[in-house]
Amino acid sequence: MRYTSLLSVVAVVALVSSGLLVQAAAAPVKSHALVQITDPSADIDVQVADGTAFDSVVRYIADQGLKTKFSSRDTGILTIDRNGVTSAEIGSISQLDGVVQISSEAKVKAAFSPNDPYLSYQWGLSAIHAQQAWDITTGKHTVVVAVLDTGIDWNHPDIGPNMWNDSNGYHGYNFIDGNRIPMDDNINSYDKNGNWIPNTYTYHGTHVAGVVGAVIDNGIGIAGMAQVRLMAVKVMNDSGEGTDATVASGIRWAVDNGADIITMSLGVDGMSLTLGSAVQYASNHGVVEVAAAGNSGSSFVSYPAAYPSVIAVGAVDQQSRRASFSNFGTELDLMAPGVQIWSTQGSDSYQYLSGTSTAAPYVAGVAALMLSANPSLTAVDVGMYLNSTATDLTTTAGWDSSTGWGIVNAFAAVQQVSAPMVRISDYPTYAAPNSTFEVTWIVSGGTPGAISATYLRWGLSATSLTSMSTQSTGNTFATFYYNITAPGQNATIYVEAFANIDGTMYNSAAVQVPVHPAPAKDLFSQFLESMNRFIFKDLGVVNFFLLVAVLVAIPIIVIGARARSRRTRAEALAASSPRYTARPSAPQPAYMSPPPPPPPPRYEAYIDLVGHDVMPATIRVVEGTKVVWVNRNWAPPPGISVRSGKLDQMGEHPDGLFQSGMLIAPGDYWSATFHRIGTYEYYLTGIWKSARIVVEPYRPGTEYRPAS
Repeated sequence: MRYTSLLSVVAVVALVSSGLLVQAAAAPVKSHALVQITDPSADIDVQVADGTAFDSVVRYIADQGLKTKFSSRDTGILTIDRNGVTSAEIGSISQLDGVVQISSEAKVKAAFSPNDPYLSYQWGLSAIHAQQAWDITTGKHTVVVAVLDTGIDWNHPDIGPNMWNDSNGYHGYNFIDGNRIPMDDNINSYDKNGNWIPNTYTYHGTHVAGVVGAVIDNGIGIAGMAQVRLMAVKVMNDSGEGTDATVASGIRWAVDNGADIITMSLGVDGMSLTLGSAVQYASNHGVVEVAAAGNSGSSFVSYPAAYPSVIAVGAVDQQSRRASFSNFGTELDLMAPGVQIWSTQGSDSYQYLSGTSTAAPYVAGVAALMLSANPSLTAVDVGMYLNSTATDLTTTAGWDSSTGWGIVNAFAAVQQVSAPMVRISDYPTYAAPNSTFEVTWIVSGGTPGAISATYLRWGLSATSLTSMSTQSTGNTFATFYYNITAPGQNATIYVEAFANIDGTMYNSAAVQVPVHPAPAKDLFSQFLESMNRFIFKDLGVVNFFLLVAVLVAIPIIVIGARARSRRTRAEALAASSPRYTARPSAPQPAYMSPPPPPPPPRYEAYIDLVGHDVMPATIRVVEGTKVVWVNRNWAPPPGISVRSGKLDQMGEHPDGLFQSGMLIAPGDYWSATFHRIGTYEYYLTGIWKSARIVVEPYRPGTEYRPAS
């Protein structure tokens, strides 16, 4: 009986235990939903695991009096209207069985597709995600891009509406002819047979301008990268020839006339003090500088692209491979489309060109979009964001000397800078004790964004910002100012800016303002400060110059009077002395007339550049012959030039006798007249083909024909 009772108890316990186990096994497991609310003002997307969970969430929403804006039981996705949804309710929904994730709804719209008929020819736009960037901004006319090149044909209907002009209606400056008409007029050229014909040059500057800013969505031609204003600065002639002086002058002129971005599809092989100082001038004024890396396929970046403050751009083809002609090296920053780029040509037409010359304006256009979306960006900011958002081309993450940071990504760069942002833009390097100093901060981003509150916080440690400014409101883009009083002792003030933009709080990076007495000045600095105060405050500028004039005039008058007195006495003595004889006057220097101009050429001879070859490789001419090198129907590789000198296994040995500009496309030409007898060796850069010119004596009365 005892054993029977014991067995009964065991059986009951087993049954109960098994029931509990079954019940436990049948109970659903609580979900651990991922919650990601990035926009507190947006509606809420909920993703569930199955239909049962979907029905459960729908019932809960109805019970709470909330509104469903979208639902799909088949896909397990529903959207809840944000109105009335508290953080606590979001947490409760996330604990419901089968809820997988909760996130802020993101608005989606079709990518902007302009109606320009040649859009399909522009493979470069899709390669850098331009159309997605245009959904954010297509550019603003408040941004000015200076095109330093052969000028711009502003009569082209796809360019004219986006041209910059000054108060007198001029579109830029011409440093080749020294006037205010920087037209890409292109009047000099030869055809493939060497015959002179007008209006056939490639319109290099017009092509570059079209890539940057051809009018978009106007039903004609192509779509430019950015709808900004184009400033024409002509620093090269129709043959693509210029000097460091013309380019440097163009940079300074563009800066002084309000350019935000300078793009330079040009280059020289070495550093130039004149060019380097102009590049630094633009950098000091916060202007973004972009330049072509060069077209010789060499492992060095040409100047001005190689300067640290300039964004150096190489070229890629349709397969996102570095083009064979594109230079590379330690100074390279970015890559952009540069092979068979379709853009504007003079006389209302269009054409293909290749080279890093066509890649640089893509990057300049993206920079223009960035400044249109966020005018608070500095030149350093633009370069940093361009590099950090580029699409990497190699298996090794980050920068490499072959492709830089990768292909410029217009959408990623513009999206990055158009997000809400707070930054302190101006503050002093130090403050004296008990002094008052001003801090400036900028609130940007949004489309535009509503600033419900923005203010400064500061304190004497990075973790204790105990003081706070008054609050301001507005809409982005906006600049704010506030004065802070420094403490009476040496310290460091940490300052941070805050802004509530569209319901979300953002803050800037903290800046530090040291507090200490003004550093002691050396004697020279004190002297300069005293002179400055004396001239501009105590005496006055006008009185100062009058005083200087008097001080300079007094010794001149005294010296002149003494000289006149001595001359009078000498003349009197000479008249009374019978032995006086006049001394011979000093011989006058002979007048040196300038050398006569060189005589006009007697003949013309032609050298063809065809298919990576020089035809003929040796040409014989008589003295006084004009030799014309003509690039026939030869597109790749672009950027070759004629250079006097020799080639050997050690490399180039230029002798500096003559050198052409870049022969950048079919139809380009360059010429030189040879007045001296001798043998002139030369080579073509980029393809390293050697050739020579033999100049023989001229015999009057003999009909001459060039012989190879």
